[in-house]
Amino acid sequence: MSDFLLADGFGNLSDGTHTAGSTRQILGTQWSGFNANFSIEDRADGGKWLKNAGSLSIIRLASGTLASKVTTIAVSFRLIRGGAEGVNIVTLYDGSTLIGMIGVRDVDGALTYCINAFGNALYAADIVSEGSAIPTSTPTHIEARVVLHNSSGSVTWYINGVEDVSTTGIDTISGGAGCDHVTLAAALSSSYGEVAGLPNNWKIGDVVAHVGSSPIGDVRVFYLPCDTAGTDADFSPSAGDNEDNVDEVGPDEDATYNESDGTAGHRDSFLTSGLGGVTVLSVGPLVRTRKEGAGSGTLKVGVIHSSSESQSSAIALSDAYLSLMEFFDACPSGGGWDATKVTAAELSYEVGA
Repeated sequence: MSDFLLADGFGNLSDGTHTAGSTRQILGTQWSGFNANFSIEDRADGGKWLKNAGSLSIIRLASGTLASKVTTIAVSFRLIRGGAEGVNIVTLYDGSTLIGMIGVRDVDGALTYCINAFGNALYAADIVSEGSAIPTSTPTHIEARVVLHNSSGSVTWYINGVEDVSTTGIDTISGGAGCDHVTLAAALSSSYGEVAGLPNNWKIGDVVAHVGSSPIGDVRVFYLPCDTAGTDADFSPSAGDNEDNVDEVGPDEDATYNESDGTAGHRDSFLTSGLGGVTVLSVGPLVRTRKEGAGSGTLKVGVIHSSSESQSSAIALSDAYLSLMEFFDACPSGGGWDATKVTAAELSYEVGA
């Protein structure tokens, strides 16, 4: 199993404003999507910022549910604190049970971890761990490493790669048994008056949830469009060549696509523009897809290097577009990834049996 539960740099979304209803999928389970308008903005370092496009943007992105629960999780993200609002950034779940929330307190901008299922970072009574205050209007890298336990849990905060505060011997799980998925900016009961999502002038980028025992660190999530033909082209293109229909930034849905008649084993594979000069922790092929017509349909996503391949299990599709993503921490030909292997690798999708 990959150590990565969630990773998004929003690089596959185009600049400008996006309307409600955009959906994603990760690890075979659909994200709940964006419930309000949002926008994407270029960063000076080549990454992307996600920000709201209205007075209140409720963003509910859920990672796929893990087969087994984890009791240690590190959540890393870049943030611009836009003002004095209190904000929940990431929420941890055990099934439908909310077990903890990572956020920023309104009164002083302090980082907070709280466990009350109906409170949030605005309410001091819910907070079991506090980090230092983060500045406004300044890009800041934040990481919280949480050990989940009802009495001997801990939260360690890192700001711009430096350990800030560690709180130990606390209840960090609020009645759950472990974490099996996370959401970005949960929307909670309106009767508590909390701010749900990102208020005006707040921005977030490079969101990563990692289930390893060590902090993940200040990482970038790169989006590499599949713009060059690979070994396989079994799907039929709507126009042009197969690679022409999968390389757009900002999915165009039915405007351009590749289609299979459902034959098991049909596969397309593609090369990307590659990477240079970076350490690579994992590769996560991202496929935007749907089925058409009655009956079931499944798809596998994979990565190929030196004629060796790693694939996900077959993921069930729906009539609506979903975005499938699976992480591969090891290169299929052996060892870990580096920039040279990524540049030579082919990313693939294949019709399941």
